[in-house]
Amino acid sequence: MRSPAGDARVTVVQTVPEFGAVEANRETTVAAVREHADSDLVVLPELATSGYVFESHEEVAAAAEPADGPTAQAWADVAAETDTWVVGGFPEEDGETRYNSSLIVSPEGVEGTYRKTHLWNEEKRWFEPGDDVPAFETPFGRLGVQICNDIWFPELTVTQARDGVDIVALPTNWVPEVSDRPAGWTMGVHQSVAAANANRVFVAAADRAGTERGVTFEGQSVILGPDGVPLAGPLPDSGSHAATADCDLSRAREKALTERDDALGDRRPDVYDT
Repeated sequence: MRSPAGDARVTVVQTVPEFGAVEANRETTVAAVREHADSDLVVLPELATSGYVFESHEEVAAAAEPADGPTAQAWADVAAETDTWVVGGFPEEDGETRYNSSLIVSPEGVEGTYRKTHLWNEEKRWFEPGDDVPAFETPFGRLGVQICNDIWFPELTVTQARDGVDIVALPTNWVPEVSDRPAGWTMGVHQSVAAANANRVFVAAADRAGTERGVTFEGQSVILGPDGVPLAGPLPDSGSHAATADCDLSRAREKALTERDDALGDRRPDVYDT
């Protein structure tokens, strides 16, 4: 059963893509959406169709596709079949330029793309950064999108919260920042908790897992409420999994913390060094 009108059943899918196996990875994502057809929104990982650890422009070119390409068509078809919104990552080709992007797909078709604003490390060799932060009206609320490293930049979530976004879909490929971190410690989860709590928005983070060319990804996909408390997950740090939560998105529209405190109203942009 779907959530009542105004609420959203949200699923984050944690996959283990095979590098370069675009068709097989695409089929995995389609099967995952179909498996969670009772959800209003399914979020898939960053670069879910391609894998992440590129070593040449030729590899990027082989995996990249336009925003109206085969992945868009496959996700549009399964979204229409299941009456589900889908957000997931793919390497986008736009002429000679390539972006680390997410597709936003509804049962009516492709609603748009989001191009990662804050590229990380080697991504800067292969992709150009995006410069637009769109929001999408859905039957269950206002949807924003970030990708992985974006969540480290508080200004982006503030911008989305001020734009009335209720839930941020976060396709991601988290990797360890330090080799000697405590077991189970994933900074991406903590950054997502902080962003959700500070801005009173839901965050649905879909990470990948597995090891690719010596890089081990952290998994631990999670759905957070606007107080930063997990509603589902974090999932295990390895393997393919999914987590689902029923989210009352109206909670994200109340920014008052107490009678005298407001998450957005108390901001002081006049004194910030931006």
